[in-house]
Amino acid sequence: GFRPSILASMVAPLPASMKAWEKSTADITHILLYILMFAVPLSGWLMSSADGFKVVYLKLIPLPDLIGKDKMLAGYLKEVHEYLATVLGILVAGHVAAALKHRIIDRDEILTRMLPFLRKAL
Repeated sequence: GFRPSILASMVAPLPASMKAWEKSTADITHILLYILMFAVPLSGWLMSSADGFKVVYLKLIPLPDLIGKDKMLAGYLKEVHEYLATVLGILVAGHVAAALKHRIIDRDEILTRMLPFLRKAL
């Protein structure tokens, strides 16, 4: 399968019963989720900096501006941020749907690996 060594070290092995395309899709989705978990907040921080809006982490720690104020760039970064957030939302929804498919249709252990309290009910 696609499973690069960095991903293989972060997630449990997939069941042998999964088709090759399912494994590849899962691997690509996981990689994109990890990338977007950093890219979405970073693009928002860049957008806020360009818009002149001060970013305060957890309402406690003021973060420095990453770039200077530039309204045109802020508009572009807003579009990038919204696009990345939309893709992240779609991937999360797909990930949840796939996990439920494995639980309800395939009745395999994929979801129970993420939510161990389900083990008794399977």
